[in-house]
Amino acid sequence: MQTLLPDARERFKKSCSALVTVIALAFLYSAVAASQDATKTAPQAYQLQFENKWARVIRVHYGPREKIPPHAHTQWPAAYVYLNDGGPIIFRHKDWEHPELIRPATKAGSFRLSPTSAVNEVHEVENPTDLPSDFLRVEFKTEPVGRDSLHGRFYRENYPADENFRQVQFENQQIRVTRLICVPHKSLNVTASSSEPALFIALSVARFRSGGPNNPAREPTLEPGQTIWVAQPERFENLGETPLELLRFDLRTAPVEPKERRKKRGK
Repeated sequence: MQTLLPDARERFKKSCSALVTVIALAFLYSAVAASQDATKTAPQAYQLQFENKWARVIRVHYGPREKIPPHAHTQWPAAYVYLNDGGPIIFRHKDWEHPELIRPATKAGSFRLSPTSAVNEVHEVENPTDLPSDFLRVEFKTEPVGRDSLHGRFYRENYPADENFRQVQFENQQIRVTRLICVPHKSLNVTASSSEPALFIALSVARFRSGGPNNPAREPTLEPGQTIWVAQPERFENLGETPLELLRFDLRTAPVEPKERRKKRGK
């Protein structure tokens, strides 16, 4: 058996020590990141509503005068779909040159797009008003082609009282966002596929029927903020007496696995 010289043994010990340190730091970073996940740090404010390999939807509620402890912000590009008329919200960041950001007041039915350019963002949140703030954070877990174009605030539009309405409000290589209105006792034909699925978000209370050639009919009562995942052709029918209002997010690029995504960020 070969015996290591003293210098070689010392170098070997240092290499092992360095390796152990790297592994320990990796585990520590993972633990810290997990502990700062918003759904774990502040479950009263952030709840996972839907997730698959394409998208993740978090339902967010900031109560009146509520303060949310520090937590990690998503690193995925995202849309914020506002479910009520809310007041301004304060986000405070550590180690930022300008640590305080203020989100303006919001209107129900509107949405905002964000490229989420900050890396490893951690912030605390304060609602300084007597109004609650309710919204969905829709995270796009797909190839972020055209990511820098994900900006803007988009609002409800006027539409004819007795006709269905369809308006594309945003489109780039990664996503398309369409505002849809299905008036009472009429229907919408929805096209989607397993390679380009769509996420629908209800913005109104409505009774509706959905179904397609390969899946049974469903007749749920929708509430604002409910999600519908569609990966094949379907037909939506409004069974109620009020308009059915939906936001449709078409996911146009393939899902990105976490490891692939980290590699792309490192380039």
